[in-house]
This record gives sequence, structure tokens and C-alpha cells, in this order.
Amino acid sequence: MAIFTERRKHPRVPYSHTLKVQKVSSSKIGNVFEVQADALKGAAQDIGEGGFRVELPTNLKPGAILKLVFKVGARDAEISEAYVRVVWSDKEEHGVQFLMLEDMTLRKIRVFISDISER
Repeated sequence: MAIFTERRKHPRVPYSHTLKVQKVSSSKIGNVFEVQADALKGAAQDIGEGGFRVELPTNLKPGAILKLVFKVGARDAEISEAYVRVVWSDKEEHGVQFLMLEDMTLRKIRVFISDISER
């Protein structure tokens, strides 16, 4: 029987909200990245300070860069954005790690996690 060690730095809590997901690719002119216009609809399964577990209607390879648009909680009135990297994938389920995230969004995520953990 295999024993798995948790490698996450931050705990995750359940989070079942939809996300707008756009692929990000390198431009033809060099070290510039472009957000693709076509958006996918994703469903987040959990959230932590380090990232999400999301379901997408496609299988993305680890290393892919994405832009996510989401609300942190059901009561959140503002839209948040983050750039993430796919760190693992299993068919349509993906683990993504935050690359760029506004400080305010990180604070909202911390409050959300704290509220869920206290229940």
C-alpha cells in the first residue's frame, strides 16, 4: 500500500463555483504573453492560498498558463482575476497554482478559508 505525503504548503477548503478560464500563450514576437479571446467555463472544486482544483471541459498539460476570472465567495460582489500554472492534470481535472494574484484577492481567499475552517 502506497503512502502519499501532502506536498501543499497551504490547506484547501471546498469551493464549488464557476470560473471563466482563458488560455495564455507566448506571442510570436518573443517574451510577451497573450490572453486568448476564447474562454472556457470551469468548475472549481477546492481553493487554497496556493491555487485551485478545477474541472475543465478539456485536458490541459502541466505547465500551461491560464487566466482565471472568479468570485472568492458567494457574497463577494467583485470579480477577481489570477494567472495560474497547471501543475497536474487527470483527464478533465486540474490542479493549478497561482502565479499572479492581487494582494486584495489573497486576503479575501484567506478570510474565505478561515470562515470555512471555523465551521
